[in-house]
Amino acid sequence: RKVAAGLAKLELQQGQVVMILLPNCIEFAFVFMGASVRGAIVTTANPFYKPGEIAKQAKAAGARIIVTQAAYVEKLADLQSHDVLVITIDDAPKEGCKHISVLTEADETQCPVVKIHPDDVVALPYSSGTTGLPKGVMLTHKGLVSSVAQQVDGENPNLYFHSEDVILCVLPLFHIYSLNSVLLCALRAGAATLIMQKFNLTTCLELIQKYKVTVAPIVPPIVLDITKSPIVSQYDVSSVRIIMSGAAPLGKELEDALRERFPKAIFGQG
Repeated sequence: RKVAAGLAKLELQQGQVVMILLPNCIEFAFVFMGASVRGAIVTTANPFYKPGEIAKQAKAAGARIIVTQAAYVEKLADLQSHDVLVITIDDAPKEGCKHISVLTEADETQCPVVKIHPDDVVALPYSSGTTGLPKGVMLTHKGLVSSVAQQVDGENPNLYFHSEDVILCVLPLFHIYSLNSVLLCALRAGAATLIMQKFNLTTCLELIQKYKVTVAPIVPPIVLDITKSPIVSQYDVSSVRIIMSGAAPLGKELEDALRERFPKAIFGQG
């Protein structure tokens, strides 16, 4: 609600667009949820995109505010000249930018009440462009809520997340797999979410052992790293009860090798 109040104070109207140009971090979640409460729309983008790619998506989506890190502000020079407000999460924002505190420290009592229709768009992720140019995909409040409910609610959900879980969030949140099936599903289940900014096998194994990670959503390239590295046996990964691999197919040989590394885990592909 603080973020929603902050967005309203910055004169972001219901139905207008916020771009999140960030690696995995807690601010990503704050801004996404706050924009949702405001009735705004979030478009997510890879911070490693080139300036032209960012500008193309921001202009096509009609982004009014971009939340990013200071390291990526130079990529936004063209957009800033078109009255796009840039907010950085760093301690010392660059000239012409605002600090994330204008959102996270706003007065939540000033959060305006908005009437959100189930068919209002809440997220505007862009497709990967594998079958053509990247396109904005309009996801509604009803669509996302239904998707999350299908995955984690009821007596026979697709994903058996629960409030005692510690769910690894290493996949980039600017992709819908991580945003929907990791972050939003974890929040719905009341589980703890362990956020990694980027994948490093040693760090990942250390975190699994230290925080007793129970659910590990990953992708085939990470599976390949796990199965080919001899260091996995040096760590206690017995807490992992579910491994999810998605976004690309996984061959049987890799699947079998992964099962050997995590013998107590249930494995699923999607």
